[in-house]
Order: sequence, then structure tokens, then C-alpha cells
Amino acid sequence: MIHVETSRSASRKLFAVIFLATILSSCSFPGIALFGNDTGTALGVGEEVSLKFFTNDANFDSGVGLQSGARYALEVKTLSYWIDSSIEDNEDGEPLDERGFSDARMARQLAKGFIPLGLARLTKRSKQHHWFELMLMQYNCSRDSLQGVSDLGVDEESGVYTFVAACDGKLTLFVNDSHGFYGNNVGFANLSLSRVN
Repeated sequence: MIHVETSRSASRKLFAVIFLATILSSCSFPGIALFGNDTGTALGVGEEVSLKFFTNDANFDSGVGLQSGARYALEVKTLSYWIDSSIEDNEDGEPLDERGFSDARMARQLAKGFIPLGLARLTKRSKQHHWFELMLMQYNCSRDSLQGVSDLGVDEESGVYTFVAACDGKLTLFVNDSHGFYGNNVGFANLSLSRVN
């Protein structure tokens, strides 16, 4: 009985912390322009920019203005281990990368602390994508533009991803995690973004 009460108590405490972190962090998400409409610097056809991306940045502002209907290529070079809290590998035992890991892998980790997956999923930014998956979004059309790398076309030989911009506006990047829990993320990658047409 003590074990069950401890588990319930831990779940309640975790829910309260997640709820408060979500409420507090939603007040000031970096990268969200509340005033004005900064669309960023547009790339010309064939032009490329190199971006330094850290997994602990909840809203990485690329500064690159995408143009509606234009096709872009994104190359991801992981330069350090990617770690979500203490999760270092995916469900296949491979080191984490931009593809993230499944709910099943998260469930195994959460079970160690008697925390139900359903509770943790409440704060996951994109429910349909993997945990820690690299996500792309434009705030000017966030619903239409939200994509994970699993949604993008990929060249099997080079591993370069391709996508079409949903609207005019700056590209924002983040790993798919819980709101307010980016501080325990580790990882760095060099991203090469270029305009194809």
C-alpha cells in the first residue's frame, strides 16, 4: 500500500510541476514575436546558411525567412551526443539524433519513477511526433508549417532532408519535448539550410 501511495503522490507532484512549468513558460517563449512581423532574411536559389543548433533551445530562431512554396534542403550533422535528461539512446539502442525516440522508449524511462506515460504526453509539444525529434515551424503559419524530420523527404544516400515552406516567415527549430523541460537537454548539431528553387 505504501508503494501505491508513493507512486500516486509522485505522479501528483510531477503533474503539478509540469502544469506550473507549462503555465509559467508559456508566458514568454523565446522566438515568438508578439509585436511586428519580422520575416527574417530570405535565401536566394542555391544560397546556403550554416546554423548552430542546441537541443536545449526551446525556440531556435534561425533568422532565415522562408518563402511560401519554395523548396529547401536541410542537412543535419550531429556534433555531440544528444541526451534528453538521462535518455541517450532510442528504442533500437542507437544514440539519439534528429529522429528522436518513441513513446515506448519514454515509457520505459518513466516507469523507473512510477510516472505514467499519459501524464508526460500531456505536455509534449507535438503529440504525433517522436520525443526529441527535430521540429520545424514558422510562427506566421504554425499549424500548417509544423513538421518533424520524419515528415520531410529525405535523400537516402546523403541523408539530406527536403521540405516546402508553408508560408512566408522565419524558420524556428526545436526538439519535440515537454514545455518547460528544455534545461535538461544536451546536444549540439550543425544545420545547413539551403534553398533549392
